[in-house]
Amino acid sequence: MARKLCGDLWQLDIPLPGSPLKNLNSYLILGEAGERSLLIDTGFHWDACLEALERELDSLKVDRDRMDVFLTHLHSDHAGLATEMKRPGNRIYISSVDGPGIVAAGDPRWEAWYERFIPEGFSREEIEEVRGFAPSQNGAAEELCEMVLLEDGDVLEVGSHRLQCILTPGHTPGHMCLYEPEQQWLFSGDHVLFHITPNICRWPIRRDSLGDYLDSLKKVRDLPVKLLLPAHRTETGVLRERVDELLAHHERRIANTLEVMAGRPGMTAYEIAGEMKWRISCRNWTEFPLTQKLFAVGETLAHLDYLELRGRVYWEEKDGLRLYYLRDDERGKDVTE
Repeated sequence: MARKLCGDLWQLDIPLPGSPLKNLNSYLILGEAGERSLLIDTGFHWDACLEALERELDSLKVDRDRMDVFLTHLHSDHAGLATEMKRPGNRIYISSVDGPGIVAAGDPRWEAWYERFIPEGFSREEIEEVRGFAPSQNGAAEELCEMVLLEDGDVLEVGSHRLQCILTPGHTPGHMCLYEPEQQWLFSGDHVLFHITPNICRWPIRRDSLGDYLDSLKKVRDLPVKLLLPAHRTETGVLRERVDELLAHHERRIANTLEVMAGRPGMTAYEIAGEMKWRISCRNWTEFPLTQKLFAVGETLAHLDYLELRGRVYWEEKDGLRLYYLRDDERGKDVTE
């Protein structure tokens, strides 16, 4: 059900069935008669998401011919229904970095995406089992529409609001937040979440996703924010406090990565992830759902890249697998240094 937050700002609750994310918080700045509205994020290209979004927009009597859409980033749970929302004359906004990275469900580029996990330790059988079933693919749009590409510092005018576009790479290469300085609203997408932490994974077009993310957290940390509007779950809170918690979380994860690697040199990213600490209701790595293993290994790779670029780890290829090692001067060092 649509929930009024204040003034012309509404929150729409879009269910994500079967996903550990549980829901998407889509936001709507509702224009008065004759004015344009702005929808922020859409949901997967799934019937349950489309039905909920359509129902909540109808309940607010949104003029769909005067509704633009802003996508915080390219992930399918945010962008999957963008084409369904498109009307003649309406604009679909996304950052200039993420826009070209959106891939339709049937695009052959997905094959390369799955194959990237084989050298990191996934078995061929696991990849064949998950191929085509990962929500990032099966929740993607069947066809793509034309989009308006935004740059860091651009401003969107919606009614009386001037929304500043803040590029916050990390979760995706071109994740973008929206900031309304007069009301002090921050639409944080998946950049700042509560109760759960944003997944940071390796991206082929970015060499240091985790470093990007940590810099992006610091970029928004001191913004004056009265209303922080994350994309998932019901929890929200104080921006500066949550940023500090997320920074500390990744310090612990870096230490955990080094600790695991010190115990057994020459593991794949898959094996390293299997020995790391994850907040998930599974007793062991074997019980992890395959799609969650993809996320866990992707995040492990981002931390390995971060450590490699800072001279703390390296990798070698053997029999088609990448094996990761601590540098000699890391052995015996306090992993929290």
